[in-house]
Amino acid sequence: MLSHGTRGRYTSGCRCSACRAANTAQYHRRQARALEAVSGGNVNQAPAAPLSRVYTAADGTTRRHVFKNPCPGIKGGACPKRSFVRKDSLGGICGRCRYLLAWDGLVPADRARRHIWALSRRGLGRRAVAESSDVAISTLYAVKAGTKKQIRASTERRILAVDVSCLADSAIVRADETHKRIAWLLGEGFSKAEIARRLGCRKPALQLGERGRVLVRTAARVERLVRSLELGA
Repeated sequence: MLSHGTRGRYTSGCRCSACRAANTAQYHRRQARALEAVSGGNVNQAPAAPLSRVYTAADGTTRRHVFKNPCPGIKGGACPKRSFVRKDSLGGICGRCRYLLAWDGLVPADRARRHIWALSRRGLGRRAVAESSDVAISTLYAVKAGTKKQIRASTERRILAVDVSCLADSAIVRADETHKRIAWLLGEGFSKAEIARRLGCRKPALQLGERGRVLVRTAARVERLVRSLELGA
């Protein structure tokens, strides 16, 4: 039997003052974790569509009410309850979404696995994902390989929060778009020597390495050059 003053004893049915206090303390810890997760950018930034609901009165008549402040939901999906946000709601989301942010149970690793593979195809390896998400490389390897079927909800959120903006300057990505931009510059009359000079190369020769791969910093420089010329800078 669990001792008094624990939430486990409270959920078992005890309602003594010590167990009620333990349950209250657990509730406040969960809310604090949820608010911390909200401030960490785990809430969808795009506003949700206005929420419409139909109510039926006792006499059988119906009326439709449109809520202009629907819950935006958390990253990884829309609000599961399609709730609206009250004026006194903490964090700008509904109570159910706050609960999901604080809940840290086991979830299927499928979404995280697909996200890791998508990042890998865009040049973001496991080491970079590990540094950005604070998830162990061994865990990421097991998830990607499919040997780890379930992960903690907080682990999934950290993995899904990683995007290609976390690419290191020395990472290697596909060069298709970079070569298209170089071709555009050549078509505009720029010589390879001029392009190299504008890109800050030490030598007046345009060398991008392998045909199919390019450094992230090189791709970014080419992108900035093209944009500056398009804007007339």
